[in-house]
Amino acid sequence: MLSTKPNIDTLTHGLRKAVSTPETAKSTKEQKDLVTALSLAINELRDTLTKKTSGAKIVSTYLAKLTWVDITDEKVRETIAGLLDSSLAWYNLELEYIQTIQPIINNGLAANEYKVYKEAVEDLGEAISDLKSAVITLPNSKEFNDAMKELANL
Repeated sequence: MLSTKPNIDTLTHGLRKAVSTPETAKSTKEQKDLVTALSLAINELRDTLTKKTSGAKIVSTYLAKLTWVDITDEKVRETIAGLLDSSLAWYNLELEYIQTIQPIINNGLAANEYKVYKEAVEDLGEAISDLKSAVITLPNSKEFNDAMKELANL
């Protein structure tokens, strides 16, 4: 290819025009703003997952302790059943949140925080199940009550 002065002038002028326009500067600023916004959103997601993990662990701990409460009367059982219902509703919201953020996590964002959070939510589900068994299911089971009476008579 032969370079002639008019071709070089045309190319130089066209290139300068393309890279030094206000639109280019505006586009660069928008790209920087987008990267900043994405970074902030990713950090917010990480913080949210960390807080949700902490909450799930705290609730699981309380539920585990309630599993071993000596139920002295029906009012205590009703109170615990109410707490169980509230915990189950919260757990279901957490499961919905997991589904909501799954596409983001599949792209590798906040993967470590998500893993810890998901494990905490799974532990919460187990704690709810254990408490439900101890407070609602087993006390209503004739077989369980008969077995407990036999153990008490030993």
